[in-house]
Amino acid sequence: MYCTIIAPNEHRISVVIILFHPARPHMATLGASPPPRATRGATAARASSASRGDSNRAALRRARVVLWDVDGTLADSTELGFSSTNKVLRDAALREITRDEYLRGTRYTTPRRLAWHATKNADDACGEALGAAFDDAYVALVTTTTAGFYPGIARIVVRLREEGRKQAVLSNACGAYARAVIAANECVDVMARVYGADDVPRAKPEPDGLVQIARELGLDGIDRSMAYVGDAPSDGAAAKSAGMLAVGVNWGSHDLREEANARNFHVVFDTVEELAASLFDD
Repeated sequence: MYCTIIAPNEHRISVVIILFHPARPHMATLGASPPPRATRGATAARASSASRGDSNRAALRRARVVLWDVDGTLADSTELGFSSTNKVLRDAALREITRDEYLRGTRYTTPRRLAWHATKNADDACGEALGAAFDDAYVALVTTTTAGFYPGIARIVVRLREEGRKQAVLSNACGAYARAVIAANECVDVMARVYGADDVPRAKPEPDGLVQIARELGLDGIDRSMAYVGDAPSDGAAAKSAGMLAVGVNWGSHDLREEANARNFHVVFDTVEELAASLFDD
């Protein structure tokens, strides 16, 4: 199976086990009771989950609009973000963070992330000044070396354009950074909109930015023919709240094999190749 299918609430754990940890054949022992048979309800639930997985992949293949997150989805920018964060913290005489702390903090917008790193309170007022210092430091450092697209992503973006499928970007970083990454990777003419958290009324996990992009692209309503691709649980939550197909990718900052993260998405892909296979017919 080339992707993780995320079922609704019922029997989610059993589905994940089936996909990633197939049970070994039962070894009968003398006098042992036979393994319990699956109930009719459990069997039906597995069949229903598989059907929904096929439906989600088919919806992605038919998607007329594909919207992208930036960090951890389009661009491999972890080292840039991590080193820039520690520079800001050092300059403010604050404790530097570990890479794991940085990755866990990426669920927040930049000011809230810096506040969380500094105080463990994402709502602390210090986040605004620290976030501004971070933006000043790292936007100027964007290159294809520090924020280049993951291997294979550029081919997907180009092919989507060739097929006439609209694309846009929504990041929880600042808009200047998102636009710098798209420019560095020579995709300015591909993306109809490139927005950051400061370009929309409310950042993800709220759906405002996605709804705004849909409206500005002149789309008649929002449905599952629009897909939002991201690596963070907040990406999936925003997409679902907006009424879009929530597509998760597992090469970014968050482990989407964890149930608490995976449940935010309709479907999750572990590799760029798997994503491409579900976006296109061949």
